[in-house]
Amino acid sequence: MKKNRDKIDIAVLGPSGTFSHMAANEIFCQEKEFRFTPTIEQVFEKVDSDGAEFGVVPIENYTSGLILETLDCILEYDLKIIGSYKLKINHNLLASTEDIGKIKKIKSHPQILSQCRRWLSENFPDIEPEPQSSSTRGISENPRDESIAFIGSKKNAKKYGLKILAESIEDRSGNTTEFYVLAKDPADNLGGKLEPSKTLLLVSIKDKPGILRDILTVFADRDLNLTKLHSRALDLNEKKGWDYYFFLEVDCLQENDDFRVAIEKLEGLCSMIKVFGVS
Repeated sequence: MKKNRDKIDIAVLGPSGTFSHMAANEIFCQEKEFRFTPTIEQVFEKVDSDGAEFGVVPIENYTSGLILETLDCILEYDLKIIGSYKLKINHNLLASTEDIGKIKKIKSHPQILSQCRRWLSENFPDIEPEPQSSSTRGISENPRDESIAFIGSKKNAKKYGLKILAESIEDRSGNTTEFYVLAKDPADNLGGKLEPSKTLLLVSIKDKPGILRDILTVFADRDLNLTKLHSRALDLNEKKGWDYYFFLEVDCLQENDDFRVAIEKLEGLCSMIKVFGVS
């Protein structure tokens, strides 16, 4: 039975004010009730078994790359991706003091610290940034400590009463993060801002020479464009070394006849194929 769409439950990485929270606010037009979690995996858990109707998780930042925790959870949990959303990200240095000389620590999420690595090394070469579980975790725990600066959004500066010491400190202009929307039921599409045009799948390859070439040929022979291709170590086999799986994004929807034929061909090349959603 469908839930009442007047108010929907959405799981996101918390606390309030994270970029996942901001993305979810832009994606969903309905009245929302957020379930904030300390980890990405717990977003999956909330949707999988704790009643959250949707989840929003980051999958890739154009500066710092793939979010591996999200990719691993996609493999582990039997959930569907019903669409993706891109959010332009600006990072700012925030603190409760205007005296930059008082700053002894800088805190934020590891992905955010990575996106500002060059700026931090040039402006705070003697400070080793401290990773946090989210962009707002450190702020919510120590908002008034003048020795701590945070990297976050202007909205968080306003929310927590912080000063903006430096704006747009990300190393690359056009810094953007792509988020996936999770659901148990693939029919729970939202329309509007989610207009899927690509199919997402994971494949585990059989161990033989030229296997990746053979897989790519399956798509190339049918003029199917791959817009994402990432490898990930799965398990260590003591005799053969690491086993790998590949994350692929194909530039067509699952109903495409050429895609269906490609999947049939892949079955002879792969030990596992999981079509897990659209973007």
